[in-house]
Amino acid sequence: MSPYSTQLPRRPAGLADPGDSLWSAWEEFFSAARRARGRAAMREEGSLSPAQVHLLRALADAPRPRIGEVAEAAGVAPPTATRMLDGLERDGVVRRVRAVDDRRAIEVELTPSGERLLAAREDEVAERRRAVFASFSARERREVERVLRRLTGLVEELY
Repeated sequence: MSPYSTQLPRRPAGLADPGDSLWSAWEEFFSAARRARGRAAMREEGSLSPAQVHLLRALADAPRPRIGEVAEAAGVAPPTATRMLDGLERDGVVRRVRAVDDRRAIEVELTPSGERLLAAREDEVAERRRAVFASFSARERREVERVLRRLTGLVEELY
């Protein structure tokens, strides 16, 4: 399976309870996350998709990185980053410039418009996260945080 794949592995045959319910909850969670990302990607014209935000965050965190560095930081394949940057450049969100130290290399930077668009989208996402987090009790928040940190390590091992 590719490191860039969003497909989940097939459920192993013979998985017995309580694993069945855990497997089901696991699949439901990742399916919901994929659906939410899909809905977010189809937002109104001029808005940034989650993938674009992730790519632009990588740009904002490093001064004029090269396309390969942006791809790696965003966790996408270089051709995917190039396609995304093509569209973002067309929309005036980023600009490509020749590297000073190597004329063959191309670096990417956010435009002022891109900086504003990224900040606005990140503010919107932060507000939604605050609302979700506020829906948990203090005890639930601690437990969710513990489980999410554990899952992070386990997912890294899986894929």
